[in-house]
Amino acid sequence: MELWFVLAIIVTFFWGSAGIFAKLSTPKIGVAGVALLIALVEGVMYTVAFIYWREDVPVSLEDGFIAAFSCLVGVTGYLCFFESIIEGQVAIAGTISAAYPVLTVIGAILLLSESLTAVQAIGVLAIIGGVISLSYEPEPGSKHAMNKRSLIFALLAFALWGAWSLSSKVAIDRVGPGNLFGFYILSSLTAPVIYAWFRRVRPGGTRMDNPPMSAWTLAGIGLALNVTGTFAFSFALDKGNASLIVPISSAYPLVTIVLAVAVLREKLSRLHMIAVGAVVIGLILIGMTV
Repeated sequence: MELWFVLAIIVTFFWGSAGIFAKLSTPKIGVAGVALLIALVEGVMYTVAFIYWREDVPVSLEDGFIAAFSCLVGVTGYLCFFESIIEGQVAIAGTISAAYPVLTVIGAILLLSESLTAVQAIGVLAIIGGVISLSYEPEPGSKHAMNKRSLIFALLAFALWGAWSLSSKVAIDRVGPGNLFGFYILSSLTAPVIYAWFRRVRPGGTRMDNPPMSAWTLAGIGLALNVTGTFAFSFALDKGNASLIVPISSAYPLVTIVLAVAVLREKLSRLHMIAVGAVVIGLILIGMTV
């Protein structure tokens, strides 16, 4: 069994679980609070990772720009994801945002000269159809309906993460996975600034007055799980093709959906269940080689 495949599966479980912790904590501490925790938790973890895994390779100005761009785009997409789950269901928002491999695969074909099989092409179409269906709310007035604001932020995360995952492959090939963690330090530390500029609010603001310590703890655990998954994702990209690793690792909505239904008691309409199935099947298909 290839190492990149094992790492991609590990990513699936870590990222899938992180979404549940995010949903349990974000409505209480707000995205501004999450942005501060990103600087504290992820900043520290990426610093340790960079010190341990850094590589003695020359990094040109162009390579540094690509790596910095990738990390900044990624953390911005992450903030959009948190905005989408404050009022929206993590099962739906998480699936929409996780469908970004369709953008990565198309970009990998156009820019990285990676090939696409007929089966993978069907997977791309399935994902596109699934995302469109998830973007449609058949019962706008229902208790579990996805509101417009949550949908917009989920689609923004989808687009930004597509650009992030593709540029991550390019950056890793140029600077190495260990050195890329150094650029993640910068993006993590600037997360509160990015949020403050994006929303034009003070980065210390929260949705609840005096949120409980348990909410901060859950948020911290979720971020730690996400970073651990990112470590595995970066090394997987270093060992294999982006058009295979990204789709497999992005099957994490399966984990999120199961936990969302079991723990959060979220409910999906029949259309949304079919759409989620289409996205997951599409992710599997574009991860297949024939």
